[in-house]
Amino acid sequence: MKNRLNHLMNLFCVFAPLSFLNAQETTQKAEYVIMISCDGLRPDAVEFLGPKWAPNFYRLINEGAYTHNARTDFNYTVTLPNHTCMLTGRGVVGETGHAWTENGTPKIGQMIHRNKKAYVSSAFDVAHDHGLRTGLFSSKDKFVVYDLSYNERSGKADTTGEDNGKDKLDDYHHNDKTEELIKTYMDSLQKAPYGLSMLHLRDPDTSGHAHGWDITSKSIYIYAVSKMDWIVGKLLQFIESNEKMKDKTALILTSDHGGRLETKTHTKSDEKLNFTIPLYVWGAGVGAGLELYEINPNTRKEPGEINPTYDLAEAQPIRNGDIGNLALYLLGLPSIEGSTINAKQNLKVKKSKDQ
Repeated sequence: MKNRLNHLMNLFCVFAPLSFLNAQETTQKAEYVIMISCDGLRPDAVEFLGPKWAPNFYRLINEGAYTHNARTDFNYTVTLPNHTCMLTGRGVVGETGHAWTENGTPKIGQMIHRNKKAYVSSAFDVAHDHGLRTGLFSSKDKFVVYDLSYNERSGKADTTGEDNGKDKLDDYHHNDKTEELIKTYMDSLQKAPYGLSMLHLRDPDTSGHAHGWDITSKSIYIYAVSKMDWIVGKLLQFIESNEKMKDKTALILTSDHGGRLETKTHTKSDEKLNFTIPLYVWGAGVGAGLELYEINPNTRKEPGEINPTYDLAEAQPIRNGDIGNLALYLLGLPSIEGSTINAKQNLKVKKSKDQ
């Protein structure tokens, strides 16, 4: 394990910045937003690695806004239902839910709207209809459900100004091999940055299912998390060396679920290790060194050890479902039609005087 981490540290010398200086605070909203999902990432894994072995995760913390006590959906702690929460700003079940409960590769003709029996708008709809380029790059083939749901045949007509068409997702790419996926993603960014894009990374989840969510120094899972840190560093270096994206890009990173060592699973939605996830926000329009619950005392409530239901009258916890409308807020765009999570776009990522 130590040799593997030392190897990664050598890579950090290439890809990680030389200093951890706070990013400049600015009132300018982002021109580009990247949503990163590290599948199966537990926040205590990042804490276990610490700044020495996870310098890029800690750069997001030190230079941005963060929490290590965010929540998944209340009813589901599996991949596709939670990613659909992220993209639609809805919970899974109930009258206002997105209704996508499946977690396997969709069959021919399956799409989110058919389960709901009504069109379910996404963050891609809003960004695309306002003229921004959109992209989804995934390391699991089942993410094709979003391409099927938001293509030229399934997307909703654009009624926002100039008609940008029904295909809400301009580019969709899948590759099981993370390193190849990252190269494809950065090559695409180099050609023309996406206004809104999502990057899905499978490695922590794959390691967790194979070996358990083991938070120890010899753990394959911890090695996978350190690899995610290396990828974050590589992406940060790319952003800061790209003249189009530098100082104009915001990055939001979260997870779809955690997982357990003993069972090598994460399906029980009432278990803390399954529903507790990190959430980091960094870059243009974001404050520095801020804990998200501390700067959102009136709209979000620190949940302690539980995962509250959606129907509580009191403030909700920060959830991965917040990120779709947060991304749109950072882009200066309105919230997703029909969304209920962060629909008012009131999750602050700066101190009040800087909002």
